[in-house]
Amino acid sequence: MKTPVIILYNLPAKAGTPGVCPESDRGVLNAVKAVEQALQSESTPCRRVGIRILADIALALSPYPHAVVFNLVERLDGDLADYNLVPAVCRALHHPVTGNDTAALQVTHDKWVAKARFQSAGVNTPAGMVIPPGAPPSRPPFPLRFPVLVKPVSADGSEGIAITSIIHRQGPALQAAIRRIHRQFHQPALIEEFIAGREFNISIIQDGPRVRILPLAEIDFSLFPPDRPHVVDYQLKWHPGTLGVVSPRKVPANVDSALAHTIRHQARLAWQAAGCRDYVRVDSRVDTAGIVFVLEVNANPDLAPLAGLPATLHAAGIPFATFVRMMIHNAMTNRTRPLLHARPSISKRATASHQMVSGGSRPR
Repeated sequence: MKTPVIILYNLPAKAGTPGVCPESDRGVLNAVKAVEQALQSESTPCRRVGIRILADIALALSPYPHAVVFNLVERLDGDLADYNLVPAVCRALHHPVTGNDTAALQVTHDKWVAKARFQSAGVNTPAGMVIPPGAPPSRPPFPLRFPVLVKPVSADGSEGIAITSIIHRQGPALQAAIRRIHRQFHQPALIEEFIAGREFNISIIQDGPRVRILPLAEIDFSLFPPDRPHVVDYQLKWHPGTLGVVSPRKVPANVDSALAHTIRHQARLAWQAAGCRDYVRVDSRVDTAGIVFVLEVNANPDLAPLAGLPATLHAAGIPFATFVRMMIHNAMTNRTRPLLHARPSISKRATASHQMVSGGSRPR
């Protein structure tokens, strides 16, 4: 008999919950359905279990002492970082669990911490600064080069990103964008130099001891109206009909071999720096000079059918059910965290402090 699988996920927040974007919050249900259908297609016994707070896990799993947990929890009521602890709690309860460990989730969930970790490993990342709620406005001279992008320091799914998030000069618009993040999300605002150019999604999966980089995906900005900024904002990602499609992408991307190698190499370094396992999506930009910048590593990416990682699985010829089986096998074999064997070179320009992280090789 096959080992039963519990699909653990967060129940969507109640209407009006502060700091929660309802469309992306409900999006987890599409991933739950996709994983459930994949398991059923292979006659694997499975059950959905939804939770609201971290303390729900023990009671929710108690009827299933021998089950593997397929972790799809993206948010929990309570502390912003509670959902990162789900793998640790499952393991403490002696349940194998899919996806990244708590340590990797904690690193990548806080984009400021991730940025510092990436820089120390030689990953090129845009220069940035963090403005906590209540902090005084930055006075001239502003330490970053415009344009800049303002977003929450700990959010996924384009939450907090709007077409007004790209700021071209210091002044009221910048302060308004910062205040919006503080007011809506109750967390620090991350300000990064905006990298104009091409945007790529790099999906990485682990198949036992083997780590695979799937075909590169590129955001298709040719579908954008001429006056719309080239950024996948929340409206575009979660409101179908904004451009007729959601997160328009080309898979596989049309990219020359040298650039593809650099994009993959930077993604590998980011995976290694964050201590990742099982599956991630790395978002990168390439500026007009051909320099690659890693924007972030999503260590808990969306697995819904229209999301980026399933699209690259399809391009690689890997059925989604096969991917789900891989992740369950990884969890059950209790393997150690793999590292991609790459020799990182520390950027000579990399500097870090509590306020700034220098961003590599962007020309002035």
